[in-house]
Amino acid sequence: MSSERDGGYVGGIVSHAAYGDLPRCIASLSGQSRPPREILVVDTGVEPAQLVALERDHPDVRFELRTNRGWGAGVNRILALVEARHPDAEFALLLNPDVELDADFAEVLLRAMAECPTAALASGKLLRPGRAVLDSAGIRLPRHRRPRDRGSEEPDLGRYERRERVFGVSGAALLVRRSALGDLSLGGELVDEDFFAYQDDTDLCWRAHLLGWDVLYEPAARAVHGRRWRRDRRSQIEVSVRRHSFKNHYLQIIKNEQASDLVRNLPWLLAWEVLRLGFALVADRAVLPAYRDALREAPAAWAKRREIQRRRAARGLPRRSDSGHAIGAVL
Repeated sequence: MSSERDGGYVGGIVSHAAYGDLPRCIASLSGQSRPPREILVVDTGVEPAQLVALERDHPDVRFELRTNRGWGAGVNRILALVEARHPDAEFALLLNPDVELDADFAEVLLRAMAECPTAALASGKLLRPGRAVLDSAGIRLPRHRRPRDRGSEEPDLGRYERRERVFGVSGAALLVRRSALGDLSLGGELVDEDFFAYQDDTDLCWRAHLLGWDVLYEPAARAVHGRRWRRDRRSQIEVSVRRHSFKNHYLQIIKNEQASDLVRNLPWLLAWEVLRLGFALVADRAVLPAYRDALREAPAAWAKRREIQRRRAARGLPRRSDSGHAIGAVL
């Protein structure tokens, strides 16, 4: 691990019983050309014996076994550990266990963040195993408000080779500027734990824009992401997780959408809602209780929205969610 004490970063991995993936992820993180001060692993799995074996094999890594409360709770726990153990670290690099970083991933991304001090969050070019196909080159926000990974499942033919501001980046390999945590956290949570799984990273990126921060995509920082949820694997995802993803679409709109943008995008939103309902009725009726879940969690989302709007007003930020942000601007 790095011994430098003037900034640097801490690596954190949130795992759910991904014991086959963890050794490769840890190796890629510890082998960085600019290594982390420490590697922290929060595991929400169900096989403590396997975690004990990993601890034995990786004595320099701090492991912690916790109840499964979702990806966001794992991220928030890692950030709390960073605050306790490395309070002067400038960044936290948060990874999913199915990610393997190129050796210079952190070095390149840290340099990009140093050159863009308005960026709170950043990631690089994520590739599928084999490296010929893109996984994510940042995330865009269409008018129907269902975020999409740029380039997902496209051949990597050099289309996304510019460093630029984007709407969002994947939480699979996310660099967080710790000086932004006070601005972006709500109720002590950087990642909203009500989401449990999926779209919590885009909710965070949307909030960052609303509160005056940028999100950075740096294509020279590369990593391979296995990605569990793909179009052809939807049926393999647990019903409870599919419901969370379905429900979270509504929570992030409640929290982040601005009234003027809602009116402007209403035809696209309504058309998308018809398609979502039709798909659920025809192909995945098990997710229908997500509508009930969204209604149950809506009051908490509205309270968080009010806090976001209060912070925006206190800073005199523009009313439109995309105003004042040069998304797509080359840096």
